[in-house]
Amino acid sequence: EYVLPQMVRDVITSFPQNSHPMAILIASFSSLAAYYCDQKTDGELECKLAVAKVASIVALIYRHITNQDFIQADVGLSYSKNFIHMMFDISSYKFTEIVDKALDVIFVLHADHEQNASTATVQMTGSSGPN
Repeated sequence: EYVLPQMVRDVITSFPQNSHPMAILIASFSSLAAYYCDQKTDGELECKLAVAKVASIVALIYRHITNQDFIQADVGLSYSKNFIHMMFDISSYKFTEIVDKALDVIFVLHADHEQNASTATVQMTGSSGPN
């Protein structure tokens, strides 16, 4: 499910190239929500779709803000290899199994730990209404 709906691609490319990537990412996920709004899916499938699409979204954002053509996903590649392929088009680079596994671990750790302790602490404290 790497393929992005045209609507999402249009949203990304409608932003000026000097836009902040996080603003484009937020708009991209909002457009995904609009695209899939009529589909009845469970939460697990929605999460899988989001993870599958985020690599393509981030790569397209990067390619857009650096004024480069988008590179389509290659379904024959692993998630990590595909992300690197779509970002940098380094088809001549041969991934070793160690590099491939290391990239997969980095992605999992990033996804699992993005909300770090200080962020969680500030959110918890702020939501309790302290003076």
